[in-house]
This record gives sequence, structure tokens and C-alpha cells, in this order.
Amino acid sequence: AANIVGVCTSGLTKTGGFGKVLQVVQTTKTDTASNSTASGGAWTPTTPKCSITPSNANNKILIQATIPLAIAQDQHNIYLTVLKDGSAMSFIGDADGNMTRTTVGTFNYNNYRFQSVHYNYLDTAGGTSEIEYSLKLTHDSGSTTTIYMNRTEATDNVDDRHRGAANIILTEYA
Repeated sequence: AANIVGVCTSGLTKTGGFGKVLQVVQTTKTDTASNSTASGGAWTPTTPKCSITPSNANNKILIQATIPLAIAQDQHNIYLTVLKDGSAMSFIGDADGNMTRTTVGTFNYNNYRFQSVHYNYLDTAGGTSEIEYSLKLTHDSGSTTTIYMNRTEATDNVDDRHRGAANIILTEYA
């Protein structure tokens, strides 16, 4: 039995029903990557990135991402911001002094595991030219540290070490 508490219809309703799915694109990354990222710096991985060409500027683009991440620094966090054509989207925390604005983060340190960061946001296309959605990763360590994607920090070849897969899915709604 389902227990529906509320229904979100913001941005997808029209007279006569919900918006229509026009296209779905996906990109995946199954290999690993890592980056030595300075304190206060950012890593913008070359993959995964996903592009879509909307058919109408008013259409909505649902962005969904799952990114397995690990960090090589005890008791520190990794933060994800999704970029739209290389710039941070409006779906980030409010400005407050010198605090870094981001969208989602995870606590992660154990050299034998990673955690997946999940991202969901309904964006307005804003035009009919191709849009590229990509990632920016930061951390809160006070020194340079390594961020890992799709892998644990530990790489000894035993069965309780894991490899992950990242993806970005874009769905255009009329």
C-alpha cells in the first residue's frame, strides 16, 4: 500500500496534465579517476559530462547524477556542484561570508570504502543550443588531498575493495 504525503507539480504541470518527456540522454563513467586537489581548490573532471539540446527554451531539464567518491583525508568531506556550460547553477547554498557555495556533500573517510553523492534538480533550459552539464568537486581539508572517483583509496587487490560507476542522466520535459 502506498502512502502519498504530497505531490510536487512545480514546473511540470500544464492544463490537462503533466509535461511530456521529449528526450533522455545518459553518460556513464566506469573507469576510475583521482585528483590531487589543493585546499580551497576544485577538481572539474573531464568525465562524466552529459549534453542535451532542448527543443524549447522554456522546457525543463531534469538532471540526475550518482557519483561514487572517496577522499584521502581522515574526517573530511567532498562536495559536488553541477555545472551548466561551465558555470555553477542556481541550485547551490546561499552566500554567507567566505563560506563556499555548493549543492551536496558527503562525509567520507575510510580507505576501504567510498560513498555515492546523488544529485537531482529540475533546470529550465533557457535556450535551444546544446547544454553541457558537468561536475565540480571540492573538499574541506586544510591541505592538498586526493579525491577519488569510482574507487576506494585502498587499491590492494582483495575482494572487499570496490569499484563504482558514475552517471549523469538528463531528461527534457515539454
